Amino acid sequence: MELCSLCGGKMEEQKVEVVKKVNNNLIVVKDTPAWVCVQCGERYYSIETVKQIERILKDAGEKKIEFHEILAGEVSFHRQVVSA
Repeated sequence: MELCSLCGGKMEEQKVEVVKKVNNNLIVVKDTPAWVCVQCGERYYSIETVKQIERILKDAGEKKIEFHEILAGEVSFHRQVVSA
């Protein structure tokens, strides 16, 4: 069994969501196979999976595939914190 290269934790095969911004659209690639560390959450993808994600994102950016629109919010990391 492979161990996480960051923390040495156990890896589990899971289906995850990959979220990327393409042409000002947020694209969520669901059911993506990945190895995920159960200790720190680091994700690892096979070369084939990375190539497929890249094809999906390219096609989505070129409007070659149909995708369902979802509502998403965006906030800056540097937003001002409001004290309660």
